Amino acid sequence: MSPQLSKNFYLDEFTRSQTAVRHGINIIVQEGSEKFLKLQLLCQNILQPLRDEIGPITITSGYRPVRLNRLIGGSTNSQHCRCEAVDFVASPLNPFDICQTIIDLELPFDQLIHEFGRWVHVSFVSEGGRREVLTAYKQDRLIGKPPTLYQAGLHTIKSLTQEAF
Repeated sequence: MSPQLSKNFYLDEFTRSQTAVRHGINIIVQEGSEKFLKLQLLCQNILQPLRDEIGPITITSGYRPVRLNRLIGGSTNSQHCRCEAVDFVASPLNPFDICQTIIDLELPFDQLIHEFGRWVHVSFVSEGGRREVLTAYKQDRLIGKPPTLYQAGLHTIKSLTQEAF
């Protein structure tokens, strides 16, 4: 059985990755390690209080070793690599509403990103949290692979993509 991080969250939820399996990358976090303790803090301070409010949460990306982060195109300074961030969904709520709930509950996040209208990214650090809120989106009408754009604050994706055209 996977070690418990909080009442409703377990370590294996943060160490699953189909990409890692395909590339032979083992994602290991030792119980009691600094990484484990950071995941516990993330769960206890952000995810568990949120789950208590909105119900079940599905982790889509947790801890990423550097090699895995590179493979999926993550930021070179990703907090996922330091066990400080998680991406998730919570059906049937949409990501915008989940972000708004996190803000309304005044949870002590470091960074909160409404990502492409598809999932939520949230991070926690034990000291000096930025309380930064961003919305990530792409201008789909651009030729080629459009870059990820970030707008300060919480916005609907539709409002941002319509502003440019």
